[in-house]
Amino acid sequence: MVKDQVDGSKAVGLFSRGPVATRMRIAWADLGLQGPQRVRDLRRQKDLGVLGRSFEADVPRRGGVLLRVRPQSDLGSRSGQTTG
Repeated sequence: MVKDQVDGSKAVGLFSRGPVATRMRIAWADLGLQGPQRVRDLRRQKDLGVLGRSFEADVPRRGGVLLRVRPQSDLGSRSGQTTG
């Protein structure tokens, strides 16, 4: 699940509906993005850093990971804010 945000970032949700944890990967190109991206885990309220081409995570069974993804070059004052 991907949703464009008003600040230009993208909210990305990875969800596992199965009975076991699942390793998931999303490539920036699949989101129409190019180059390194700043990634923030919105549920944990933690910056994950700048990632080159993709994001990969173990998604817990019947759980999810919610991220905010923005270009590395976007260093504005909004970098510490989350979008709901």
